[in-house]
Amino acid sequence: MGSYTWKSVWGPQYHESMVISLCSLLLCTALSFSTSICLLVQRFSLILAVAMRQILIRENRKLDADDKAVMEGVDRSRVEEAARLEGITFEQAMEKRKGFRYLY
Repeated sequence: MGSYTWKSVWGPQYHESMVISLCSLLLCTALSFSTSICLLVQRFSLILAVAMRQILIRENRKLDADDKAVMEGVDRSRVEEAARLEGITFEQAMEKRKGFRYLY
């Protein structure tokens, strides 16, 4: 680009043309770094999405384990009593209790 910005009136040392060439070089360098940074951000967001998905899967497993714990112990009698009061089966009461799960 510098060769196209050389005016003969700027001669014989052409300082203005060198400044223009240097600014062009700096602009191109900054643009290439910004492209690299965008690619890094994109990769980081992909890694973050995968990590978040694994966290949600783990949380759903914890909720499933809690539901299994209800099937045994004191909470089972509470669910059975609630089912009896509502006039539904124990399985239906468990489905109503289950309700919430994380989507991934």
